[in-house]
Amino acid sequence: MNAVSKWALVSAQMQSRYPVLASVWTAAPLRFGEAWCTSAVRDIETLYGPISDPPSDRLSEALDGYAEFANDSMRNQVFYEKTGRYRASSYDEVKRECYLDEEHMTRRYLPGLWLSHYLWPQHYYMLSGFEHSVLPRVHDTRLFFEVGVGCGMYSKRCLELLPHAHGVGFDISRYSLDYTMRMIEAFGLGNRYRTEQRDIRHGYERPCDFLICQEVLEHLEDPAEFCGWLFDLIRPGGHAYITAALNAAHSDHIYLFSNPSQLEEMLRAAGFQPLHSREECAPGFKPRSITPSLSGFFCQRPS
Repeated sequence: MNAVSKWALVSAQMQSRYPVLASVWTAAPLRFGEAWCTSAVRDIETLYGPISDPPSDRLSEALDGYAEFANDSMRNQVFYEKTGRYRASSYDEVKRECYLDEEHMTRRYLPGLWLSHYLWPQHYYMLSGFEHSVLPRVHDTRLFFEVGVGCGMYSKRCLELLPHAHGVGFDISRYSLDYTMRMIEAFGLGNRYRTEQRDIRHGYERPCDFLICQEVLEHLEDPAEFCGWLFDLIRPGGHAYITAALNAAHSDHIYLFSNPSQLEEMLRAAGFQPLHSREECAPGFKPRSITPSLSGFFCQRPS
């Protein structure tokens, strides 16, 4: 089977099991194009094994995880649109119920988050913009950090497209770090990457050339303070790519960013010099004020 046929097969499996969620799968080839389809199928098979009918246990569990991740997002978005606030407010509570919960992270959150980068337009286009507009500007990077690796997607792309770079991934969740490392190794990139479970507020023995912090700030009670810690991890003259989710209510989102200017002001206050920005919105016809989106800034730490 070619990539298009394999994607049609996995889309049919989603249609059979989760018909309410299947449209994003069936629409993806037309939305993103043939090159996307080849890449998506290759990556899914690299991490979860061959696409077949019936699906393997590993792929079947990943599809179930995506469904629970997507349903959780929709439930929380409805709550936000009704109340104007996110459901979660305590970082300690979110940490306990999400990041330190092995079943939640390994069976639902991480597979769902990883697959969303191939399916959700706001995730796919932000990652594409990172690849084509950001990474060429840091092509001489030797050391990069990703703070809050999540599923490791951005670290993977750095390693693939910056062949001379080594990376370190930081996260408070052992399960995020384990998933990221397994994924990085599945793509043959593990010799240039390692992970550390640690709090970044205490700095690091060596500053990096390039730092990524992707969709982390909205998970915190005080993201402004966190931006200051990020600033301290970068060498003078180094760069960062920092993003936040806006008006996007997942169960572990705490801080509500409603427009990109909030993020920009926070970064400038921490000392960053924004050089380029990008925003991608979820598809649909809802008012702009409640439409989920991602806002990202490519920044420099002044020399």
